[in-house]
Amino acid sequence: MRKKQVKPIKIDRRYCRYSSESLLKAYEAVKDKKLPVKRASRLFGVPLTTLRDRVDGRVDANNFVHGGITTLSKEEEEVLVEHLEAMSLLGYGYTNTKLQQIAGELAFDMGKKEKNKPMSNNWLYGFLNRWKTRLRARYCTPESVAHYYKNLKDILVKYDLLDKPQHIYNLDETGLKPDHRPPNIISSLDCKPQAVTSPRSTTTTLIGCVNAIGNTVPPFFVFKGKRFNSDLMNGATFGARGEMSDSGWSNGELFSTYLKEHFLPYARSGTDDSQVILLLFDGHSSHVSPSLIKWARSRNLILFCLPAHSSHFLQPLDVSLFGPFKTFYYSECSSFMQKNIGQVITRYDMCQIACKAYLKAMTPINIQAGFRKTGIYPLSKDVVPMEKLFPAEGFREEEPVKKVKALRQGKEAVEDFLQKKTESTSTKTIENVNNLCQKCNGSVEVKKKMKKPKPSGRAITEDSYLKELEEYQEGLKGTQPSSHTDLEDKENETPKKKHKSKKNANPKKSLKFGSPKPLTSGTCKTNQAIPVHLDDENSYSDFDEQIADEDLCCVCKKWSPPNHNDHPDLKIITWAYCDNCSHCVHLKFCTPVRVVRRLSTFLCPCCDA
Repeated sequence: MRKKQVKPIKIDRRYCRYSSESLLKAYEAVKDKKLPVKRASRLFGVPLTTLRDRVDGRVDANNFVHGGITTLSKEEEEVLVEHLEAMSLLGYGYTNTKLQQIAGELAFDMGKKEKNKPMSNNWLYGFLNRWKTRLRARYCTPESVAHYYKNLKDILVKYDLLDKPQHIYNLDETGLKPDHRPPNIISSLDCKPQAVTSPRSTTTTLIGCVNAIGNTVPPFFVFKGKRFNSDLMNGATFGARGEMSDSGWSNGELFSTYLKEHFLPYARSGTDDSQVILLLFDGHSSHVSPSLIKWARSRNLILFCLPAHSSHFLQPLDVSLFGPFKTFYYSECSSFMQKNIGQVITRYDMCQIACKAYLKAMTPINIQAGFRKTGIYPLSKDVVPMEKLFPAEGFREEEPVKKVKALRQGKEAVEDFLQKKTESTSTKTIENVNNLCQKCNGSVEVKKKMKKPKPSGRAITEDSYLKELEEYQEGLKGTQPSSHTDLEDKENETPKKKHKSKKNANPKKSLKFGSPKPLTSGTCKTNQAIPVHLDDENSYSDFDEQIADEDLCCVCKKWSPPNHNDHPDLKIITWAYCDNCSHCVHLKFCTPVRVVRRLSTFLCPCCDA
């Protein structure tokens, strides 16, 4: 007869089921209202001994931390938390181990620990539970983001696009590879699971484009190679297109082809040529050229560049679309290999796989969420949290921690910080100017260096940018091509490979006069020869007078040996230092020794005599 299984008893192991507020009210009831300790304990639901310890003074009445008194007080931990948050927002956050180390050092310096050792794991978990510290890191300056939203608002108002999301587009590109990330698989517990993926291969670029209403432009692929093969587009969805490039990435020529032959026909579908279209994209140099800007202006296409290093929170495709797209792409790659066991993914299979993932990820809900989270439509500059902009302070402030703390405290603290910074900067500037005036005595002429206008965070099809670009090109006349066509050809030109020339291919160019002598004695670590071009013996007369006596040869008392013309086949002169007197001497010319081996002993003729 089978024994009936005993039902396990559930034990409630929750610790400290009362709140600090209940304990405080019970303590005040006993002290102020003269309520008995036992009655207050039952009334407020707090342990009797815990309440009695505080009433009798054995435990500090103001300390309501569960588990006893902490090593660091609340005020000390608060200072530590502010420091941790400031460093994390700057991009230099502490790990758990580093936090335990600096907390241990702080407790030791304050005399609360006998040894300078890191804090325990129990302290770490308790500290994190008390303060719930979170680490975040992002890159971009508040000024550039504010400038971007101001320019975007001006463009939307100028061309009446605030309520026309169907004419606001975002374009971006991403790289695809056949060696996909394998998914999590199910296997037995006694073995380590393995997943078969495709080998590494060349990168294929996918250019995606969406508008704020939720529509998408068919994908555009850039394959690596010289000649296009129609088999690369097998399984492509309707409207998809492919081109070739030497690297597999887009360039200025392909970007121009994409806009003229792929993007504009779909964007103009159902509208006339007079309708203005806004296109947001990153400001890569391959995407900007004077001829392309003029073409876009003639087609009522506004090219707007996003601020640099801000795609992760200002570009809709990066915020809410390319993440799901990559997930679907990896899943489709895994399904393809399961259906075709023994076959790897090649670039001829990537188009059909990527098109399936593209259709799944580019849904109207995801697209609209991307434009909403980036504050493009509806227009809102408040969608970007200030914490994402803090890391930039670490690269432009001498005291970034103080700046971050001031930003977190409020407007008044920021104004005080900026005022102190302005005063210190003004003092340093005056000192630098005075020092410069004393050195140059007014003889130095400061020349303003011409800089190329930056397209970051502005519409490059506007007159202001074109004017700056023309002024920049006029300043480069004589050094760079002045015409827009020549400048575009130079920007889109494929850089030539630099061929490394053979060492000492031309002795006259490779030999240098007056280079320092190497250590070739037995105590030195290198045994090199000093190359000296010997064209004229008299050419060294002036040079010998400028060299100290201890640097000349101890035998001939010259830099160049006097009898070097007797050896016309020699092109270099080797030196060696004496292990006894530390003087140098010409090998072969002033001594019969030709070569000094490493870790060997060498004596000059004066010491060897």
